[in-house]
Amino acid sequence: MVRTDAFLKVTGQAKYVDDLRVPGTLYVQTVRCPYPRAEILGIDAKKALSASGVVCVLTAKDIPGNLLAGSKDKPVLAAKEAKHAGDGVALVAAETRAKAEAAAKLVRVKYKRMKSVHTVTEALATEAPAVHEGGNLAFSHIIKKGDTDAGFAGSDRIIEREYSTQRVMHGALEPDGALAVPENGGLTVYCPGKAPFVTRKAIAISLGLRESDVRLIQPATGGAFGGKLADINLIASRLGAAALITGRPCKTTWSREEVFLEGSKRHPFAFKYKAGVMDDGTINALCVSGYADAGAYASVSKAVIWRAAVEAAGPYDIPNVRIEMHAVYTNNVYSDGVRGFGSPQVDFASESFMNEIAEVLGIPPLEFRRKNILRDGGISATGQMLEEVNAGACLEKLEEVFCSLEKPVPSSPGKLTGRGISCIFRGEARGSAGGDRDGSAVHLNLCRDGSINVFCGIAEMGQGGYDAVSKIVSDTLGAPQEDVRMSAFDSDYVPDGGPTTGSRGTITFGNAAYMACLDLVGKMRKASSEAGLSYDDMSFSEAAGVLGARSADLAGRGYFELPETAWDFENCRGNAYASYNYAACGADVEVDPKSGEVKVTRLAAIHDLGRIINCEEVKGQIVGGASMALGLSIMEDFPIIDGIPAVRNFDRYRMPNAGDMRGIMAIPITPRSGSNPLGVKGIGEPSSAAVAPAIISAVNDALGIKIRDLPATPEKTLAAMEARK
Repeated sequence: MVRTDAFLKVTGQAKYVDDLRVPGTLYVQTVRCPYPRAEILGIDAKKALSASGVVCVLTAKDIPGNLLAGSKDKPVLAAKEAKHAGDGVALVAAETRAKAEAAAKLVRVKYKRMKSVHTVTEALATEAPAVHEGGNLAFSHIIKKGDTDAGFAGSDRIIEREYSTQRVMHGALEPDGALAVPENGGLTVYCPGKAPFVTRKAIAISLGLRESDVRLIQPATGGAFGGKLADINLIASRLGAAALITGRPCKTTWSREEVFLEGSKRHPFAFKYKAGVMDDGTINALCVSGYADAGAYASVSKAVIWRAAVEAAGPYDIPNVRIEMHAVYTNNVYSDGVRGFGSPQVDFASESFMNEIAEVLGIPPLEFRRKNILRDGGISATGQMLEEVNAGACLEKLEEVFCSLEKPVPSSPGKLTGRGISCIFRGEARGSAGGDRDGSAVHLNLCRDGSINVFCGIAEMGQGGYDAVSKIVSDTLGAPQEDVRMSAFDSDYVPDGGPTTGSRGTITFGNAAYMACLDLVGKMRKASSEAGLSYDDMSFSEAAGVLGARSADLAGRGYFELPETAWDFENCRGNAYASYNYAACGADVEVDPKSGEVKVTRLAAIHDLGRIINCEEVKGQIVGGASMALGLSIMEDFPIIDGIPAVRNFDRYRMPNAGDMRGIMAIPITPRSGSNPLGVKGIGEPSSAAVAPAIISAVNDALGIKIRDLPATPEKTLAAMEARK
């Protein structure tokens, strides 16, 4: 396959939102609160309004609704109180970006500083100021299976550990931005994003419009990784308000500093794990408690900690389990879903813990996992009976391609090498947390020359979603792939198929495209039969000509819906997901004990894929997810000091580069087909989840230390070695 969008991107012809030009466009700049928390006493815009090129200054009173209508969600603009540093309080619309930025500095906002909280511990203290009415405990999920007290009482050993993960950036190459054009009594909004119909709904609610009054068009998108949802909803709503009030197109592209300051981040987590185990390696009982820093607003924290709770016990058959996950409001920048959506954090903790248990018991980590792994018919921590459990197949492949290899020899005297492994499971698609049915629709229009237009709501963010869908259409119909054209995303024409999240893209949109092909083939067979011809004896283009001559209905319609999951929200039990991914990972590292620098020399990432539509794209996703996980493991950190972000650009935020991605073995396996008509499984998010525990366990193995708090920076490894002495 050839990527349909590759040529335009590498030659610079692809049009991103910042490339779009509409005559008469105003540039919109946000005025942001500099304090972690402050009451807004008044806003004086006189000087700004008299500045050159300024058309208007907007505040919260000019915006009729609230973003997604949630009282604890981030508002389009803060009205009475700014809850984190960088919270938007006003908008300036001017003729140029420079004039808008200059005028924004002239807006005088009178603030009254308020007490704020910046850690989970501070937020949960008895006398802590409430970030929102009702207290700082935002959401909780508690899962119970069996009797943990009895499980611990009957165990030979009790092992307890604590782990934590940090706040990180999405890190997309393209910063967030949008263009809003008032037309036809409503708005046409051009913006990148992973959930365009969710963004359309957010704009409509915040501006008091009908959803049909908002037309959303997605230009080329320069990466998302979980981002370009909450932040894009916010930006698009701000621009929509400015466009409606001024009657002119309005545009903004956040600078990288603005992305760092106001853009959402990955949830930091703190975990406590306690296990009751037998000397033979059997896990009798497991208790987990986790606390996530939600930041100043709710966003998707409820769903993130729900997924973390469901997956906290890992792919293991443990008879007695208790899991508690909590999200806590603080006056930090708000947290949102980042690739993996809670899985990388909890998988780091759970798999690091499994490696430590194996070490305490003196059992090889691979053997320890095999002893406790879930198998077909096993019962998960939520009480779900699992079928098609491919964790064992992943471990077998890991042994074959990684564990059987000798550890690499240090590259120079004094360097130390280590090895670590991991094994995870991850629920596919949105699961029960969505609270509604999870399905997608795809429409096909057949042209009389046999070429096909595909109308599909999948959001192409660089993951190759368009190529997967077009390949499915090509293969199913027997049409050349060059004759299959994916129509650009336009909410006026493509059907709403839900967000491109949770690695659901190929599963839902792909199967909907398959169903649309079957619908179209049925019509073509009927038309061929009525003409006295056999559909199976003709080429696809010949059959298209027959259909075109005998019917005006040159279209196929397809819908696919994941099986309904039964979930008891009150007791947090039931079938969390219709299906699961499984993965295993092995990492070899080399550490310089003088500098503390960690290099990953070999990484084997094994993923259970079901049917593979495009093997090269799958491998690309595995390597891409591994690169993000590498950053999470040993590099990336977004520190906030007393509520103020301590870094504002990539010059002080280290991310992996090409030189760090050495020795990556992307290994998709297909032990069994997925439980859907195409037999496919997702890969985008699980690819980022299994890597960190393998890398950190390898670092611990090399140095004889225990790093339990991400990331394992040189400073942390040196401190851990000093503490060991």
